Amino acid sequence: MTIGDKTVRNVGTGVGQEVSDKLIKLCIDKGINLFDTADAYDGGNSEVVLGKSLKDYRSQVLIATKVRGRTGTGINERGLSRRHMMIGLRNSMERLRTDWIDIYQYHGWDFQANVEEMIQTMQFFVDQGLVIYPAFSNFTAWQMAYIQGIVKERGYAKYQSAQVNYNLMSRDVEYETIPFLKYSKMTLISWSPLHGGLLGGKYRKGEEAPPGTRLGDGGYLPVFDEGKGWAIVNEVKRIADELGVKPSQVALSWLAEKNIVILISARNIEHLKEDIDSIDIVLKREQVDRLNKISQRMSFELIYPNWIINKQNKHSTEGFNIVEAFRDNPSV
Repeated sequence: MTIGDKTVRNVGTGVGQEVSDKLIKLCIDKGINLFDTADAYDGGNSEVVLGKSLKDYRSQVLIATKVRGRTGTGINERGLSRRHMMIGLRNSMERLRTDWIDIYQYHGWDFQANVEEMIQTMQFFVDQGLVIYPAFSNFTAWQMAYIQGIVKERGYAKYQSAQVNYNLMSRDVEYETIPFLKYSKMTLISWSPLHGGLLGGKYRKGEEAPPGTRLGDGGYLPVFDEGKGWAIVNEVKRIADELGVKPSQVALSWLAEKNIVILISARNIEHLKEDIDSIDIVLKREQVDRLNKISQRMSFELIYPNWIINKQNKHSTEGFNIVEAFRDNPSV
């Protein structure tokens, strides 16, 4: 995801073209066919580098990018207005060297944008063959439901996926977002599956971040509960030691069991191979249970209104049962 020569708005340091070409080649050889970026990453350079790396593979892969983030200093160079979306898509396709975008994602809700205009503009892109699949990133369940209801009523293209922060440190989406995605038959795409490298064992509580890491190079970590987070990291490390693997591989293996799309990223071949190899690591049931227990928040069934919905429908044999749908998720 983070491909480019500059820093990604203080998210961390990207990689240059030569390294990117090698990483992409390895991904292609290993059967990875979805590559995600955004117009705001590296000031657009992420798309430039990725486009060059994928030039010989365009027909084989899906390219996902996003629009909303700031792309310049002007007052209109951000958001989800028709103007910014149309300029954003044109520029993204040019940088990515492609005539279409496979998955075009709103990069977060824009409270200043006209929702009707957002929807109409996205549908215009679909009608013109410029976008294959509309999608969301960093949206709440109600925001997605609102838009999906409108597009269904009008016969517009359904939004196919939602990119969310989902990992052992960030399981909030299990309350509302995942049940909605399952009900709507949408794909969940997990960004930052290692939570900025925290689950990879790179950092220690109370110690300065080492150079060459996201945080050590001036970036930031996604928000997490520090009171609970370090205990999760330590449990991941213990299980990694038990299996003789890397902590990052344990965290990725936990996610891989859920049949979702995981966006891995790496700045060198060694780390990319480790991430890819995590698909072959099988956690023991007891280890999964330990990870679930230490990372789980309040029980889904105890959260209002879920408890009363379950109570009211306990004798029902028809319809959608919200608690049973959630239980289908292996994370519980």
